[in-house]
Amino acid sequence: MKEIENNQWIAHYRTDQPHFGLERMVELLALRGNPHLKLKVIHVGGTNGKGSTIAFLKNMLEKMGLRVGVFSSPYLIHYTEQISINGESISEARLEALIADYQFLLEGESAASLQETTEFEIITAIAYDYFASEQVDVAIMEVGMGGLLDSTNVCQPILTGITTIGLDHVALLGDTLEAIAEQKAGIIKQGIPLVTGRIAPEALAVIDAIAEDKDAPRLAYGTDYQVSHQKSVVTGEVFDYTSVVRQGRFQTGLLGLHQIENTGMAIALLDTFCQEDGRELASNHLLAQALEETRWPGRLEVVSRDPLMILDGAHNPHAIKALLATLQECFADYRKEILFTCIKTKALEDMLDLLEQIPDTELTLTHFDDSRATDESVLKEVAKSRNLNYQGWQDFLEQKLTDKKEEKKTVRIVTGSLYFLSQVRAYLMERKKENG
Repeated sequence: MKEIENNQWIAHYRTDQPHFGLERMVELLALRGNPHLKLKVIHVGGTNGKGSTIAFLKNMLEKMGLRVGVFSSPYLIHYTEQISINGESISEARLEALIADYQFLLEGESAASLQETTEFEIITAIAYDYFASEQVDVAIMEVGMGGLLDSTNVCQPILTGITTIGLDHVALLGDTLEAIAEQKAGIIKQGIPLVTGRIAPEALAVIDAIAEDKDAPRLAYGTDYQVSHQKSVVTGEVFDYTSVVRQGRFQTGLLGLHQIENTGMAIALLDTFCQEDGRELASNHLLAQALEETRWPGRLEVVSRDPLMILDGAHNPHAIKALLATLQECFADYRKEILFTCIKTKALEDMLDLLEQIPDTELTLTHFDDSRATDESVLKEVAKSRNLNYQGWQDFLEQKLTDKKEEKKTVRIVTGSLYFLSQVRAYLMERKKENG
């Protein structure tokens, strides 16, 4: 996908920081006939859990026979992954054609007010455009950052969801849970139902107040729907789900205790969508199939079993805590060898404080080649001051994948930035191909 990834024109609009505001999106989409207003949209925001929740929801909607568009970011391997219908990414040719259409608009005489447009705004607009032209039954749009001023927030959704609230992008969104919740709650629309996940009381109070002000009916985790963990198995988590309209036992297709919360929210979103869209509720049997079949790359993904290596995109303190809980649940008696890095906007020191709490762990920092990545000099200095290892990530992978001698059962975890995991995953896939 290098030809699109390195497309000189769209790269010109790439920024390290978002240019918050909806004016450019409204103007840009108006020039394309407002495709975003022709769609049934489920709009999903939150600090963590968005990707997994959307993956579960997409699978269930597909099992019902619907044509489901999904816009999510960042991508892990191919640029086209960000825009898909029923799990199939937009074709390179179609994306190139749409990019050309937007290039024409942004370089036209009437585009003076669009000069601050960002790459993310362009790709968001393209997603709306593509889904409308393909006449999807429903489009699931994942918020990029925040909510209120995020470029996805131009839609008129049939349903909204907020998964979790944690401290992330604090320099841009605020340094308290309440401030971040206010930004995330910006996707709540007048009279449109809202489903919330497991959210701390102080953040939930902010969301509740905004929902009440907008007369948005709310379904809350723990109140309107409940999940209870039953057991962990090799392939996922078994849990019971209860709401006014559904009770049943299900199994996730993803590892991690937090996945039962993501799955529970996905079921609540599905049932609410069916009610809003005048559809019959799907059977528990259909849901069970869809949930067990759900996969989401880069989320506690086992990429090697011998030696055992896992990729997990824990890219903020909230996600690191979820990773720690899973390691304690599934790998308590294992030695852990962790490779970590993050981008500049992230709370590096806070995340390292958490990672250093894990018993029997060797923590290694690394740097990856991306303009958004934390500077290599910063990471080396932090590693030195904390007495941690520093190693190039390719060298770490080769060393850990070839040295299978273990005095104690060991799990290797590559974690941090999803942009970093994108490069790691591509490297591992190429390595697998070369080694047969």
